[in-house]
Amino acid sequence: MPVTINGSPSHVLIVHVVVVLLPAAVIGSLILVAVPAARRAFSLLTVVVAFIACVAIPLAFLSGSKLEARLPPNPLIRQHVKLAHELLPLAAVFGLALALFVAIDLVLRSGSGRLNDLERRFMPSPPSPSASMANRGLTTACRLSAAALVVLAALTGIQVYRVGDAGARAAWSGRVSPTAQAVSSVRAGKSTP
Repeated sequence: MPVTINGSPSHVLIVHVVVVLLPAAVIGSLILVAVPAARRAFSLLTVVVAFIACVAIPLAFLSGSKLEARLPPNPLIRQHVKLAHELLPLAAVFGLALALFVAIDLVLRSGSGRLNDLERRFMPSPPSPSASMANRGLTTACRLSAAALVVLAALTGIQVYRVGDAGARAAWSGRVSPTAQAVSSVRAGKSTP
């Protein structure tokens, strides 16, 4: 993987895939849990977005490692790396919980004929009407997976923020001149000492 792409660090470009798509998947999953009507239209799309974001995380690690090797040692970068390493397993578990929730919901909706055309192509024929006991079990599983998904989505969203904040601090710490800070304070209506 190249360290730069067209003169810009590849890490910065790849990280934007994670920073945009993972929060989008988090928000999408929360919408799927809260608004059952949205599941028919957006379940598979949300899973695909989460999958792409989760695949981009190891690519961000690779590009970040190459970038870090070219920079002087910095405790802010180490903190960013530490938080990023915590994100990967969390995002993976979030992605699996989302896929499980969507799969259970697809099975439940297939029994009532509420699948969209794309879902119908991949789902087996609906269960027989005598499967009401199984449907109760699936409904319980759907509720439990929804609860786990909400918790994991919240934790993932918070961790994405923490990693991004640490990365921004590592990139920008000491790079903003005191003059720029004074101009910014004056614009905000604050006086400078």
